[in-house]
Amino acid sequence: MKNFFFVIFILFFSTFSYAENKIYFVDVDSLINNSDYGKKIVDNLKKINLNNLSDIEKDEKELKKIEDEINKIKNIISEEELNKKLSDLKDKIIIYREKKDIKFKEFNDFRNKELNEFFVKITPLIEKFMEINSIKIILEKKNIFIANSKYDKTDSLIEFLNKNIKDD
Repeated sequence: MKNFFFVIFILFFSTFSYAENKIYFVDVDSLINNSDYGKKIVDNLKKINLNNLSDIEKDEKELKKIEDEINKIKNIISEEELNKKLSDLKDKIIIYREKKDIKFKEFNDFRNKELNEFFVKITPLIEKFMEINSIKIILEKKNIFIANSKYDKTDSLIEFLNKNIKDD
């Protein structure tokens, strides 16, 4: 009976775990900003955004110019004429706001479409990367409270994507 407890005791306390931890994390923002394919998307989005901002700024300057002109002549012209010019300015401001909102919505829709296409395209490659490296789970870095940096696979995944992604 003593031997039985001794054997159970040894087995219970001397189990060694040879299992390797196969859970890693990646920085998704870094994947987008530092992979070759992601950089192309980000650069394209920046160009579109700069064009939109330029158009909006041009319209704002035009509205400001009209407002300044009205302020210069408001004491000289009749009240009826002033009200007409102010009404025209308000109409132009409404049109400006609608145009700005449309540009903002279109940009957000385009950005979301581009990012969705990016993830659709890289998902099979990430799965292949996981298979090659015997990884069970990859988590997103921003959802992890704290982790050892040796479990960060961002750089190696970016390198893998850059080698294996095919541009259309």
